[in-house]
Amino acid sequence: MKKWKVRGQTTVEYLLTTLVLVTAFAGFYGFMQQQLKLLFTSMAKMILSTWI
Repeated sequence: MKKWKVRGQTTVEYLLTTLVLVTAFAGFYGFMQQQLKLLFTSMAKMILSTWI
């Protein structure tokens, strides 16, 4: 293979890998944000109920 073809393939692979990782991170972040919100809300209620 010629050198420019190898560089082009590497660039495409890096771009696709980056796209997949960013998409996975964004989905995971959205899921975890909702779960953490529910967790902190329930823990706050539990802590406040023991003091009141």
